[in-house]
Amino acid sequence: MLRFDGRKLRPIWALWLLITTVLAGCSRIDANTLFSDYQQRLSRVLDLPAAEVQLTPLPQLSPLPPLPAIRELKYQLTDSRLNLLDLVALRHCNLQLLIAERNNSLGKVMSSANLLGYELQLLAGLKPCLVHPDLTDALKADLQQIYIQKQQQLPLVLQNFLTTDLTLRKQLTGQPRLLTQGASNAVAEPLTALKNLNVLKQQVLAQHETIYPTLTAAFINQQLAVLHHGSFIADWQYSLRQSNAWLTLLNQQLSKLPVASLCQKQAKVEILNNILMQIFIAKVQSYLAELDGISHQLLPELTLLYQGTKLENSVDERLAKPAQQLRDLMKHHVSWYQQLQQQCGTKPPSPKGQHAENR
Repeated sequence: MLRFDGRKLRPIWALWLLITTVLAGCSRIDANTLFSDYQQRLSRVLDLPAAEVQLTPLPQLSPLPPLPAIRELKYQLTDSRLNLLDLVALRHCNLQLLIAERNNSLGKVMSSANLLGYELQLLAGLKPCLVHPDLTDALKADLQQIYIQKQQQLPLVLQNFLTTDLTLRKQLTGQPRLLTQGASNAVAEPLTALKNLNVLKQQVLAQHETIYPTLTAAFINQQLAVLHHGSFIADWQYSLRQSNAWLTLLNQQLSKLPVASLCQKQAKVEILNNILMQIFIAKVQSYLAELDGISHQLLPELTLLYQGTKLENSVDERLAKPAQQLRDLMKHHVSWYQQLQQQCGTKPPSPKGQHAENR
């Protein structure tokens, strides 16, 4: 007869428990998961609507005005032309290859990032041509006019890049994907890319010609590649809006409850205090504080980058206002718990003395 020996399975069972616990601890929680769990717990105590997560639709996001179309944002630029003999003469300045790349089939459909890089390199290369001894005075005079024109148009080339580049526009458009807990660990790379683009912008606007040779198309595209990878800014924007929608919904539900009547039910007040400490402060508020910290890092750079452009108001509407709204909604939500404790004469339990929440 075969006998079942459970003792042989205990080590395997213990190992399985350990693995599942570690995996659970490593999983990242997003706003919808946190808020749905938080709402369920409040619902069980306060009889709020939509207690079951399966029956709870996600809060509706207020629609954002669409970004202006690229054709409405793009400045038309004046082309500068040289005849074939002049182009041959530019071999003395090492500009033939650069100009040829601009005039081939690919160069005629350059992205706004590549065009900005080209214009910066052209200005850097034209500067020594203006005084080159092997060029005729007539050609130098023509190049001087081109140089002045290019220098004057450079801020418009910069604006075309900032407002029409598809990677940058995607960050402002957002996408339906939420940042998870621990996302602040990934903010360094997009933050550095924004800082680098701001350095480029300031150098262009200040006409610091000595730094133009370093501001190549490759440098610009490298910053865009960082922003494109993961689209962190787009996720952060959506996370702000989704969190605000949840807080707005919860604040509306809680505002309809007569706090004074809850004081008559001490058991409920105790459970609410536990929910405050164990769920809201430990999990929800921790996540929202991380979002707020990301806002404090990214917003100044984005505001500076788009300052003076046709998308300045869009950045304010899509990023600055939601970030401030999150802080305001958080204060309003916390004030409900403060009101509860003041009217009921209770205090939240200390971390060591918390009772397990009724499940």
